[in-house]
Amino acid sequence: MMSLSPKQVEACLDRIALPQEVRDSLLEGGNGSCALWAVTTLQLYHMAAIPHDNLDLHYSSHHTVPLEIDVIYESIVIRRRGGTCLQVHQLFSKLLRSLGFQTYNTVARVNAPASIEADPTLDKPNVTYGPWTHLNTIVRIGKRDYVVDPSFYQFGSPFPVPLVHDESVGDAWGRSWRMIHSSIPGWTAGDQKWWRMQYRESENYPWMDVYCFMETEWLPSDFHILTMGIGVTGIGWFFKGVACFRIILEEDIPVGYLLIWQDELRRLYKGQTQVLQKFYNENDRVTALAEEFGILLSEDDQRQIAGMTTELKDESYDFYGYQTPEKPLLL
Repeated sequence: MMSLSPKQVEACLDRIALPQEVRDSLLEGGNGSCALWAVTTLQLYHMAAIPHDNLDLHYSSHHTVPLEIDVIYESIVIRRRGGTCLQVHQLFSKLLRSLGFQTYNTVARVNAPASIEADPTLDKPNVTYGPWTHLNTIVRIGKRDYVVDPSFYQFGSPFPVPLVHDESVGDAWGRSWRMIHSSIPGWTAGDQKWWRMQYRESENYPWMDVYCFMETEWLPSDFHILTMGIGVTGIGWFFKGVACFRIILEEDIPVGYLLIWQDELRRLYKGQTQVLQKFYNENDRVTALAEEFGILLSEDDQRQIAGMTTELKDESYDFYGYQTPEKPLLL
């Protein structure tokens, strides 16, 4: 699939229930009068409707991440599933190109304190980068490039971030994101500059590196090599836990997120983080995936996690007998 057909573009936009006025603005391309607003709204709706998850690695017979764009389209648009960053970004960037935008993909190194598996006691200002594991999208809007990332977890920006040194964007709850163009502290090539996505909880908190990258385009063949390397070495969090993430929108404003990480369902809502549910067996988690994320796993899919370290096996524990969503645990 070299590009999406007009019918497929409409199906992608229907998948996220994007309003018609936004679709009309997107058709004007990157130089349209409302292009930044349109791409921002597209990103928000995309992140609310299409989860960032690693379910293929745990609930499939192949336990791999399919990267063929036809397979990704079928999974996300037709079967209404989510996907990893390597899957979501490929479809997202192809959608934008089909609408007339100039885009390319690049790969980033994730900072340890920003990882989904990070120990919450880690020193967030500390910079500890790992290998290449995250795909993102660069989009030209007007005469500027923006980092548009619809497929990261809680520290990712729900808005396009200008690829400009130290120009921040923020939400209604005081959270901010910015790009810094500088070297990485402690690295051998001290004069080598990277683009570093940074996040802070509020003005009272220090900035934390989320990920870093260079302006080098990565191609689909590179993605295959990357996934093979992850599969062989087991690096990163991909095989360590079942993950699923989406943002919460109210009147087109991001007010929080829902996150499944292995045996917990967490919610950030208007600044307050809660554990809504603890999972003790597969039925608990599969039910939450369906009710909170709209992901319906077939019985065959559900059986594929049997024997993996991420399988939840305690069938005797009744979560609702001890804790209810009406009185969630506070983190």
